[in-house]
Amino acid sequence: MRRPVLNLIAAMLVISATVAVCYGRADLPMPRHYVEDYAKVINDSDEHSLNGILQELEQKTGVQYIILAVQTTEGVPIQQFSIELTNKWKLGQKGKDNGMLFVLAAADRKYWFNTGYGLEGFITDQYCGRVGREVLVPFLKKGDYSKGIYQANLQIVQRIAEQSGVVLTGMPKLKAVPVRHRRRGLPCFSVLPFVLLMALLFGSRRRGRGRGMGLWLFLPFMFGGFGGVGGFGRSGSYGGGSFGGGFGGFGGGMGGGFGGGGAGGSW
Repeated sequence: MRRPVLNLIAAMLVISATVAVCYGRADLPMPRHYVEDYAKVINDSDEHSLNGILQELEQKTGVQYIILAVQTTEGVPIQQFSIELTNKWKLGQKGKDNGMLFVLAAADRKYWFNTGYGLEGFITDQYCGRVGREVLVPFLKKGDYSKGIYQANLQIVQRIAEQSGVVLTGMPKLKAVPVRHRRRGLPCFSVLPFVLLMALLFGSRRRGRGRGMGLWLFLPFMFGGFGGVGGFGRSGSYGGGSFGGGFGGFGGGMGGGFGGGGAGGSW
């Protein structure tokens, strides 16, 4: 009887710890401003400028962009932490899925860009990754968190504005991070299976029907192998919402969508 009781107690402790961590994350209030700096790493000037630019971005494009700085995610992977917040806060307009969330955990030394479905066509994971590595991380390593957050997020804001065909009056001039498109595979790789197929077909005709059985056993491996090259998947689907109100104000959500993708890293 002692072992079942001990197992039950252990299970209850695990559940209690999990609930405590989840409550800590769920307890983060709805943003009142576009920039929420709980970690106190963004200076007043940068925070004021970002709030104004992000408000103008939302007014002109409908894109709702939140910047969040915390000390820690309490042991939760920062991607999961970010996704849970987009689900709770409901960033982005329903049907347009145009929300964006940047999270930095100062004590954990980690960051994450989370992009809504509607922005993924031009704010790709690869692009966010480059902005993080080339703009954000160098400042973070120097201890200049404020400038890193400011410069990195404005790179993404600038690209959203350009792709939306609008000009943001509050935007400083930035040297844009180049967008590199993933190269397609060389043509020879797509042609090679058909060349092999034709060679095997003609070879089997010469040797007779009975000896051509190996061809059909080989085909699934030949085409299946080439079909699996390149790319990676995502999992999960989370809701999002909408802003409202005056300067720096956040007025609730309307239900956009996030796919659980994005990019992040550490320093």
